[in-house]
Amino acid sequence: AAFVPQGNLRSQPSEVSFGAAAVQTGVSSIPEAGTSQAALGLFGLTVAGLAASASRAAASRRQPKVLRRNQFFDNGGITATGICAPFPDKFDPLKLANTDAKMERYTAVEIKHGRVAMIATLGYVVPELFHFPGCENFTNGLGALNTMPVEGWVQMVAFIGAHEILVKPRAAGMGAYDFGFGTELLDGADAVEIQRRQTAERNNGRLAMMAIFGMMWQDGTFGMSPFALMRETGLWGPNIDFIIKDIPMCAGGSMCAVKPAGTRVARSATALHAEATEEPRMSLALPYLRYPEQLDGWAGGEKGFDPMNITMALPVYWCREAELKHGRVCMLATVGWIATDSGLRFAGDMFQNVSTIEAHSKMVEAGVMAPFLAAVGVVELYGGWLTLNGFEERIKRDA
Repeated sequence: AAFVPQGNLRSQPSEVSFGAAAVQTGVSSIPEAGTSQAALGLFGLTVAGLAASASRAAASRRQPKVLRRNQFFDNGGITATGICAPFPDKFDPLKLANTDAKMERYTAVEIKHGRVAMIATLGYVVPELFHFPGCENFTNGLGALNTMPVEGWVQMVAFIGAHEILVKPRAAGMGAYDFGFGTELLDGADAVEIQRRQTAERNNGRLAMMAIFGMMWQDGTFGMSPFALMRETGLWGPNIDFIIKDIPMCAGGSMCAVKPAGTRVARSATALHAEATEEPRMSLALPYLRYPEQLDGWAGGEKGFDPMNITMALPVYWCREAELKHGRVCMLATVGWIATDSGLRFAGDMFQNVSTIEAHSKMVEAGVMAPFLAAVGVVELYGGWLTLNGFEERIKRDA
């Protein structure tokens, strides 16, 4: 009865079902003389089912919140401090914390950076409302680096150094991040509540790290703290045309936050007149599409191949840099794949008997991936510097 018969299910009689369907099948098999007794039985089963459902719902409402919270933070008995949706497990795609020792170290580093970021974020906000005596002339934000006297730097470095050297994690604490500050707030809390508070601290630290980077970038870009900039230019901030001036679709169009010249009626009339009197230039690579004018003057641009109009949304310079970079990476990857399949190997036992499919996992297990990514990072930083300076025409990078 537990198996579904083969063949067309629509053409076969229903022999097994659940719930009311099963009762109805049983009722249909009862002689007509016992119909009333069957109806009473069906009614009794329905009432019993509703009562059981109500009992389960009441039991779930009576269930203490600690248990439901524990199910969220401690799924199946697995400790999940610091892990929140949408990630069911720790977020470590590169497997950097592949041992307990590394995981403990990275956890302490993350918590420490989060605490520093929270203090830094407060340091951006509090000076807008309050200054210590003698510090009234200090500039807020990054400007404080230029207005703070030498005595202030000495005090700050001495305080941070003393904290780093003298303050140690407490004995029998929760970890290398437990210095004993604020532990009285955990007195009387159960394990689930402590876990929730630890997760809240980490989430606040992660948010603060993003916030301080955003405020520092805005401060460095516009020359004042975000709050001073808001007071001077209003809630919407200053003109940002300098950021989008090199995007072709923003040049005189209505796709970006740049005020076009002239009235809307005049611009529409000019555009309609140009379309009516001039024959559109078509792409050589794709004759059914118009030629992307922004590709004029670029090597390979004479073919006009840009079916998705990417160069209308991004500067052609950045697209060309990305195209060349992706091409070079793919050429290296292709040569590496062929060389590996041909039997070429680096010296060392860890590189032997490793196929191209297994290479990534094996190198992660052998600990080679971290220095490899570090070398790639150095090349990326140098390439980014070249790209930025070439875009600003500080160096010659014509292509």
